[in-house]
Amino acid sequence: MSEVMTRIELGGVLGKTYGKVHHRLIRTTAEAINSLTKTINGLEKFLITSKARGLTYAVFKDKKNIGKDDFGFPVTGEVIRIVPVVIGSKKAGVLQTILGAVLVVVGVAIGYFSGGTLSAVGYGAAKFGAAMMLGGVVQMLSPQPAGLASKQSADNRASYAFGGVTNTAAQGYPVPLLYGRRRIGGAIISAGIYVEDQQ
Repeated sequence: MSEVMTRIELGGVLGKTYGKVHHRLIRTTAEAINSLTKTINGLEKFLITSKARGLTYAVFKDKKNIGKDDFGFPVTGEVIRIVPVVIGSKKAGVLQTILGAVLVVVGVAIGYFSGGTLSAVGYGAAKFGAAMMLGGVVQMLSPQPAGLASKQSADNRASYAFGGVTNTAAQGYPVPLLYGRRRIGGAIISAGIYVEDQQ
């Protein structure tokens, strides 16, 4: 594989913070990510901590969205675009999203297999990236509970009948256990209404 001068475009907040267009002499997409994180101050930390800010990334070669399995393929002059996507948005599920930490880990791993050495820090980063990737996949696949509706219509007013201002219990939530004196509102575990004729 020969090195090719490749145009790398960063979109969204990445482009505003670290510059929209970069050119690097690289062989693979992973080398593109690795070279950017090594030459741009703060980019590696930004990618690693992006999940906490609610961001994941989609990587494109020209107009084709690629996954981490395609990072090792050679580049042939295509434009590589790295675009931030908000976690939980409709686009995040449709596109093959890649967590920022996984971008860094794959870049380091490919660097290792192409002749670099993997230190204890690199091994720890690889484990951390794999854990974040697994957590991201689980988050995308598992349904999120809708929670309680908080509308205040005439039919849905706050009730003081069971000792608290609001009842925050819903199906699937944990049931609190009380030890000692009660100083807070209670949670209804089960309730029922029976209609009787009062004549």
